[in-house]
Amino acid sequence: MAVPRVFISSTCYDLSEVRDRLVSFSESFGFETSLSERGDVFYHPDLHTHESCINEISNCQLFILIIGGRFGGKHKIDPDKSITNAEFIAAKELGIPVFTFVKEGVLSDHNFYQKNKSKDFAEEITYPSIENQDHAKNIFNFIDQVRLSDTNNGFFGFTYAKDIEVYLRKQLAGMFFGFLSERNIGSQLKSTNDAVSNLTVASRKIEELVKTIYRQVDTAHADNVISTIEDISSAKEFFDYISDKIEVDKFIPAFAVESLVSFASGSWVDFILSLESFSYIHDIQDKDGRTTDALGYKPSKRLVADIDGDLTNSELQVISNMEEKFSSYIRLSIEDKREIIMAYVKSLNKSSKKDVQKARASS
Repeated sequence: MAVPRVFISSTCYDLSEVRDRLVSFSESFGFETSLSERGDVFYHPDLHTHESCINEISNCQLFILIIGGRFGGKHKIDPDKSITNAEFIAAKELGIPVFTFVKEGVLSDHNFYQKNKSKDFAEEITYPSIENQDHAKNIFNFIDQVRLSDTNNGFFGFTYAKDIEVYLRKQLAGMFFGFLSERNIGSQLKSTNDAVSNLTVASRKIEELVKTIYRQVDTAHADNVISTIEDISSAKEFFDYISDKIEVDKFIPAFAVESLVSFASGSWVDFILSLESFSYIHDIQDKDGRTTDALGYKPSKRLVADIDGDLTNSELQVISNMEEKFSSYIRLSIEDKREIIMAYVKSLNKSSKKDVQKARASS
């Protein structure tokens, strides 16, 4: 059975007792641990030992960082950083949860350093918790790197190893609770998706039943009426898709309603670009080197769709679907078009209502 592996990162000699306690603590949960001094790290003969430690982190699922009063071994590439510092950076880049603990004395000295580092006498201060004063600034900068990080920036002061155990026990319980909650949410989502799927099937059955009844009641006009209903539904899907992509419910200005209603020639892209808030964006390049042109919405800085260039099959399918739904819109009557568009018009104040009335009068 696979179990979590915990990487314990710190200077060894001054924190050996803490490291040993954490091994016992981790094993009490059924976890495996990785400590360099116990031979848990494979030191590849072709690599520097620092690289071997860094590589071991990718085999772990939890990272415990302990910062004490020693700087430790300097990193072979950046001597201003310790190997412990480099291990933290590697864990963060891998997205591994990091729990950081700093000795209380070091935290107190760090606080004093923060308040006085800009003063003339700062270089002459002796910090009681730091073993080598030449390394004080490096250790304090390391603490700043942790606390100012965008992620994994929580840290906790400790005096005894048992303080770390108490804190970790609560954090691990929180992680387990999160796992159970997500599992429950996943189950709820599956139930919801099943329900939606059943509703979709039921809706289609009802739709076919209504069509059958309509054809029996009005044989002369049924097909035309049904076709119009389907076009209205498809046209609404066209506008709904755009609204969803740009994350804006009302994106049509009132003064543009009549020009959209009377739009008769051109593609769906031309139709949308007739609105000043949308723009044609050239030469967008993704991480794989693909270059495309896209239709974008300036206010929310969202893309509607990639519409030209090196397009994937799914992107081409989107374009095809949009063309089909837009054709449904074009086939509708003026009044049906206006009714659909009004659902996406920005709030009408008195002046904008007059603009709509003027536009209708001139059309």
